[in-house]
Amino acid sequence: MLNGKGPIELARERLVKAVNQVLGVVRRNGRSRKVGLALVLMVLVGGRASVRNAAETFGLDYANLLEALGELDDAWRDYLEVLSGPVKGQVAVIIDDTVDHKEYSRGRDVSPHGNY
Repeated sequence: MLNGKGPIELARERLVKAVNQVLGVVRRNGRSRKVGLALVLMVLVGGRASVRNAAETFGLDYANLLEALGELDDAWRDYLEVLSGPVKGQVAVIIDDTVDHKEYSRGRDVSPHGNY
C-alpha cells in the first residue's frame, strides 16, 4: 500500500487522471466534453479508430492526442489487470451512458459522488 491506498485505488486514480488528460486536450482545442468522452470510450471499448483521423476530424493536435490516448490505454489495461486479481475468472466492465440523460435511469436519494 502506498499512502494507505491499495492497488485498485491507485490504478483507478491513474485511470481517472488519464481520462482527464484526454478531456483536457480536447477542451484546450475548443471542442466539447462530448467529443472527449467519445474519444475516451473509443479506447475503453477497444476501438481501433485512427488517432490521426480523429485529430484531423476534431481539429486536435495529433501528438498531444496520441500521447493522451496512449496513456489512457495503458491506464485502462493496468486497471483491468489489477481488478482481475481479487476477482476469480474474467473481468467484464459494462459502460452505460444512460445515467446522465434519461430521467428513469437516475438514482434517487443517492449521493452524486458515490457508487450506484
